[in-house]
Amino acid sequence: QATIYNIMKKEKILITGGSGFVGTNIIHKLPKDIYEIFSLDIEEPKINFKNVDYINTDIRSSRLGELIKNIDPKIILHLAAQSSVAISSKDPLLDNDVNLNGSLNLYLNSTKSNVEQFISFSTGGAIYGEELGKKFKENDTTKPLSPYGISKLNFENYLNYFSAIKKFNCKTTILRPSNIYGPWQNPLGEAGVVSIFADKMLKNENVSIFGDGSEYRDYIYIDDIIEFVLKAIIDKAEGTFNISSGKITKTIEIFNHISNIIGYNKPPIFLDKREGDIFGIEIDNSKSKSIGWSPKYDLKSGLENTVKFLKEK
Repeated sequence: QATIYNIMKKEKILITGGSGFVGTNIIHKLPKDIYEIFSLDIEEPKINFKNVDYINTDIRSSRLGELIKNIDPKIILHLAAQSSVAISSKDPLLDNDVNLNGSLNLYLNSTKSNVEQFISFSTGGAIYGEELGKKFKENDTTKPLSPYGISKLNFENYLNYFSAIKKFNCKTTILRPSNIYGPWQNPLGEAGVVSIFADKMLKNENVSIFGDGSEYRDYIYIDDIIEFVLKAIIDKAEGTFNISSGKITKTIEIFNHISNIIGYNKPPIFLDKREGDIFGIEIDNSKSKSIGWSPKYDLKSGLENTVKFLKEK
C-alpha cells in the first residue's frame, strides 16, 4: 500500500516568476501528473493552467518564509527577476533589490523548509562581460558590464558560498542561459529582440536596432531550455551550466530572417547602442551537453514557431 501511495504522491514544485515568459512555457510543459505546481509572481498569469496554484506575492515579501513552509515544496525553480539590462542601468537600486535581496530572501527561507533542490536562472549573456572571439565556459572569469549582470553574479556567489560550506541540505543548480526566445516573450518589453522585431513587422511598423546590426548573441529556443530544466530536475544536476545553442547570430541576421518569414520590406532604423549593452557574446555549451542534453531547434524553425505564435495571438 505504501509504495502505491508513493507513486501517486506528486512532487511539489514552486516556480517563482511563473507568469513570465520562461515560467509560462515551463508550467505548460511540466507533466501535471508528476508535479504539483505552485506559481508565485506579482503579475497575473498569461494562461490559467488547470491544476496550478497561483500565488500573487513578491519574492521580497516578509511573508515568503511562511508561504514556503505552508507549500512545503521539494523543488524551487527561481525565475523571478528584474530582467532588463536597460532598466538595471537606469535603476540599479531596484535591480539589486529584486535580483539579489529578493533572491536571497527566497533562498534563505527555502532552506528553513524541506527543499531538496534549488534551481536558479542566472544569465549567460550578461555575466561574462566581453572578450570578442572568446567562447565562454562556466569556470571563466566573470566581468559583468551592467548592474543586471552584477546582481545576477552576486546571487550566484551567495549560492556557491552556501554550497561550499554545506550549511544546508539542498542541492543547488545555477543555469546561465544565452538569449532565450519563443512564444509568450513580451514583444513590448526592453528585452527580447526576436519578439520585439516580429511584433513590429507584423504590424508593419518601423524596427529599430541599437547599434549597427553587426552585434551578435547566442539565441536559444525556449523548448531547448525547458528540456534542460527537466533534465536537471530528474538528474538532480548540481553546479553551474551554460545553456546555449553554441552558435552566434548577428542582430541584422535576426532582422533579415524574420523579415523573410513575415514578408516585411522596410529597412531597419539604426540607433545608438544602449548603456550596458555588450557588442557580442559567445557561450560554450559543452558542459551541458556532457550530461546528455543538446539543443534540438535551429534558428529557422525557432523563429518560424515564434512568428506563428505571435500571428495567432
